[in-house]
Amino acid sequence: MSFSVSDEMNLFSQELQNYLSPSSLQQLAKEVGFVQRTSKYQAQELFALCVWLSQQVASTPLTQLCSHLEASTGVLMSPEGLNQRFNGSAVQFLQQVLANLLTQRIHSTQEILHPYSTTFKRIRILDSTTFQLPDKFSSHYQGSGGSSHTAVVKFQLEYDLLSGKFLHVYVGERRENE
Repeated sequence: MSFSVSDEMNLFSQELQNYLSPSSLQQLAKEVGFVQRTSKYQAQELFALCVWLSQQVASTPLTQLCSHLEASTGVLMSPEGLNQRFNGSAVQFLQQVLANLLTQRIHSTQEILHPYSTTFKRIRILDSTTFQLPDKFSSHYQGSGGSSHTAVVKFQLEYDLLSGKFLHVYVGERRENE
């Protein structure tokens, strides 16, 4: 049985809805400083815009993103207003959403029963991967040098095999040590 992209997105959407309500997104946005006061543009609008409404958020003109936002959520914003909301706090919010989703998904599984669980309290697995980005992102995601790309993003996860929990989630520059 093969899944289409639409089927996969529907499954992903259902998974997100199981773990993220608009109120939980809003609370998380307040915790990381993305939302500081009540406004018409809430955390769920940023999330919808970046995850659901536009496949190419980084390259779509702001006027077009504003049109997508208004058509889908009813929130009317100026391109400059939207541009001001794409900031470091928005990045932190989206990173934290990803980390929470991974953590909640893993917490929903049961602990692994293994013969080593009586000997060890933890079996920690640490892994990372990197992705090359267009050079224009080099001011935020510097590479380590030596490659043709100056911008590289690094994802690092640390997982406890016995408890089934993520201990650490990191998204940042490649040049950071593990």
